[in-house]
Order: sequence, then structure tokens, then C-alpha cells
Amino acid sequence: MPLSEQPNSPGQVPHYHEPERTYQADLDARLPTEVFSQALDHLVITCVDLVFTHQCQVLLAKRCTYPQKSWWVIGGRMIAGESPLQAAQRKAKEEAGLAIATDRFQFVGVYSTCFAHRQQAPQDRGLHSLNLTYLVALTDSERPLLCLDPKEYQEWQWYSHREATLQLKASQVMDQLLLSLLDRINSMGSTSGKIS
Repeated sequence: MPLSEQPNSPGQVPHYHEPERTYQADLDARLPTEVFSQALDHLVITCVDLVFTHQCQVLLAKRCTYPQKSWWVIGGRMIAGESPLQAAQRKAKEEAGLAIATDRFQFVGVYSTCFAHRQQAPQDRGLHSLNLTYLVALTDSERPLLCLDPKEYQEWQWYSHREATLQLKASQVMDQLLLSLLDRINSMGSTSGKIS
């Protein structure tokens, strides 16, 4: 296990991996849709969410797919056998086109989200996920390289803290989570990730 993922590393999710576990799910393999739908009815899935910041701004993206067809951050589910940081790296590459070293992901917290809808049928059964959330402060050279997958995101925008709060509705539960997340990032004390 890499040093940054040792159980006692401050600011990271502890990840224990027995060396005897050699199976790694194929990243491109997917369960048949009906099997995955049944799993979503009974299991809590784990996702990795990435909060990108740059010069006192945060990136919010409007998703075009469930479970959150609204403003959110970048991310998606973990694959069995991945460590949280491996999943974070993969999601940064897949969703935003960015190759980011694992030591740049700053763990923010774990959030439990019960969405009313999901992409898989029956959509109205929703899904429950635990979201391991990381902050990534992008460099000046990375920001122009960021390109979100248009199949997942219909638009994205960089916002100051105030501008982001105006986009979000405190009456909406998942917007409450985003508002809480933005406040938490500002309270973490990292000037590279602070949004104002």
C-alpha cells in the first residue's frame, strides 16, 4: 500500500488491502443493468467526489444524468479493489481529463446521500451512496485543460463562494449538502483551496 494511504496518514481515508486479495474488477466491466438495479435497491454504494478549486473559486457542474440532475461536483462510484485515492485519480481523468498525483487530493469528509432518483430503472427507487469527498486545488496550467464529459455534464462554471451560494437553493436537500461542503472547505484553513 502506498505511504499516502497508510491507515495513520493524516487527512486521508484509511485503506487496508490484504495482499492475498488479488482480484481487481475490470474498470470497463459492468454488471448487467437488471442485476445492478437490484443491487442499488439493497446496497449502499461508495462514490468519490472531487471539489476542484482555483484562485478562490470552486467548480460546480450541472449534471445531465441522475441521481443528481442539477449542480454538483465531479465524481462517481468506486470500483471493487480500488483504494479511495486510486478512484479519485481515475475520476479526475475520466470526468475532467486531468492527471493528478495522489498527494494532491485533500480529504474533506464522508457524506451519506439518499437520492430520490437514479439513472437505472426503476428510476424512482433512487439510490443511497457514501461519498468520499476530496479537495483538489488546480494549478494555472491545469485549469484550461479541464474538460468535462458532455454525456455527464451539460454545463460547468467557476464560482466564488458567494456566487455559488446564489446558484444553490437552501430549500433543496442536496444543495444544502453542497452549501455545507463549501463552508467546510473554507473552514479547513488551506489557502490553496479556500473560496471567497
